Amino acid sequence: MEHTTHIKVKYYETDQMGVVHHSNYIRYFETAREEMMSHYGVPYEETEARGIIMPVHSVQCDYVHPAKYGETLSIITRLESMPRSRITFHYTILNPEDALVAKGTVVLAFVDKSRGVPVRAPRFLTEVLEKYIDL
Repeated sequence: MEHTTHIKVKYYETDQMGVVHHSNYIRYFETAREEMMSHYGVPYEETEARGIIMPVHSVQCDYVHPAKYGETLSIITRLESMPRSRITFHYTILNPEDALVAKGTVVLAFVDKSRGVPVRAPRFLTEVLEKYIDL
């Protein structure tokens, strides 16, 4: 299951040399993740309205090549396996020349919003994902 998001690097995301500050890649991951979930019909708003929140459990990012001000980056987001109590998103960021800029993962937990306790992946989400992820 894969989705591509395009983000143009803004001036405020860069340092004095015009290079994207490392902290912004985590924001790019989040934007791409939100777009992917909406694209496949499970926007965050719906998940939260059904009583499930998805806090970040862990983030990992490898910085390979600097991204620059004004470039349009392609963020490829993938789900490679069905979630259980956590869901892992894999990211690849490419520059306009298709050079690898960064790659990483973000792991989210599923938490019952009203009780504040971890839960298994909600059925409404896994039903959608089953259509796209090989089991």
